[in-house]
This record gives sequence, structure tokens and C-alpha cells, in this order.
Amino acid sequence: MARAYIVLIRNDLADNFLEVLDLVPNTSQRSFPYTSGPQTGYLSHYLLDGVNGAVVTTGAGPILIDGDVYGLSAYLIDHVENSGAGGDPALTAAEAIAISGALEARAAAGSSLTLADINTEINVPAGVSGSDLDGTLGNSTGSVEEILRILAGERYKMPDGTQVEDGANAFDPTVGGYFVTTPNIQPTLSKPGGRAPGSHIPTTAPTQTGTQDVNFVNIREIYDTGDLHRSALLGNLAELKAATFAFINPEFTYGAAGTAATLGTTAIGTTGAAAAVVVYDASGNVI
Repeated sequence: MARAYIVLIRNDLADNFLEVLDLVPNTSQRSFPYTSGPQTGYLSHYLLDGVNGAVVTTGAGPILIDGDVYGLSAYLIDHVENSGAGGDPALTAAEAIAISGALEARAAAGSSLTLADINTEINVPAGVSGSDLDGTLGNSTGSVEEILRILAGERYKMPDGTQVEDGANAFDPTVGGYFVTTPNIQPTLSKPGGRAPGSHIPTTAPTQTGTQDVNFVNIREIYDTGDLHRSALLGNLAELKAATFAFINPEFTYGAAGTAATLGTTAIGTTGAAAAVVVYDASGNVI
């Protein structure tokens, strides 16, 4: 079944503030092992969360990622070739950051993020031309769904030192990043004396291997069902999608100089009114 993506588009709704209750099957009514894929749950994974950040590069050829980085700009520099530029280079860090900001702003405005939309935004920065996300025009390797996964809260990581451009200043099409997975949290040393058999004492931080990462977040997979469409049209999601959705979090300030803002970094007014989410199908169309 095709996935759908619920993207949280304001920064003042963290943790357990927001829940969609009219999707089926309801998590609290799940019957093991007969019901799979529960859909209800809290929406608390905001992209601009202090972990996802702006990509930074170092070197002149080869060009490498400078420091571990998570997020949309990291994904774009890893996957998008500047196909219309001489020598087919990678995006620069500034170009990747600008494009990611434009995609985030589209989500914040409740606009579609189809392949055509994304391709348009890729070619907006002055130094980029003739480029696309999926490699039709060159050697790019991206996909709409992976971008939607990041916007919906999954964390994409580019490790420190990953090459994005080779010594001849050509885009390196080898994908160097990955979506992180559940971290290893198993301690390594047994507890001494009268403790329960098999219990452990966390004397050292567990080693993370492969794609394991302590910054992993467990994003619930949402599927494109009739119930999802009904919710987006008439139910919980319809209320959360509306520009009239109002919420005031006392930990934030509101208005032009406030700390409450949308994914597009627009300040939320003093009434607290702004859409909380946008919902996409797997092709980037707004549901």
C-alpha cells in the first residue's frame, strides 16, 4: 500500500501536543496479531529541530562533508548533480541550503511537492541549471518520497568526510548518506552481585554500527487510505491543516518578533493561528 506523509509545519507543537485520532486502525484498539499498521499517534517530529542542520563542506577538489550533518540540505547535496553547469559538479553547500529552504517553505504554505515542483526549486539558485532530482537530466539519484520522509521527521545523515565532488570537481554519484536506524542501546557489562540474571550496567556508551544512530526517531508509517482522505477532508487532519488552527504554547512567544514560527520560518501571529500540518501522497500531491 502506498504511503502518505503528515508533515508538521510549525515549531510550537512538540512532544504530545498533537494527535490524530480518526485514522484506522486506531493504535489503542489494535488487536494482535490480526491488526497491523496502526495509524493513530502523536505528531511531534519537526524538521527544524536542532538536530537537522545546514550542510557544510570542505576542500576544493575533492569536496567533502565537514562534520556529521542531518537533514534536507545534506540529502540534496548527496543526491543532486548540477547537470547544467560546466563539468557537472555537485551542488554547493549554499545551493543545497537554499533549495532545502525553498522546499520547506512550500510545505509550510501547504503547496505540492511533486517531482516537477522540486525540479523547479532545484534550478532557482543562480548557480544551478539543467538539473533535476531523479537523474533524468544527469546523474542525480534522489526521489520525491525520500524528501517527504525527511520533511515528515525521518533523519537523513551525511557522515563527516563523505565525498560529494571528486578531484576533477565532478559530482560523485555514489550515495554517501543514509536514513538512520534504531540505535544500539544494549549495555555491555553485567551487574555484580544479587542482580537479576542478564541485567547490565551501562558503564560505557554502546557502539553504534552501520546506520545505527542515537539521533534516530521512530516515525510511524502512515498509509494512503480512504480514512486518511476522509480525515483530511472532514476530520482531525482537516482541522489541523486549516490556517485557522489556533494554539498558544506558553513556552513560545508570538507575533513578528516571536519564537513561534512555521517550517518556512514565518512568525506565527499573536492569535496563534497557523496550519499545523500538511498531508502528502507518495507523489507529493497535497491530500
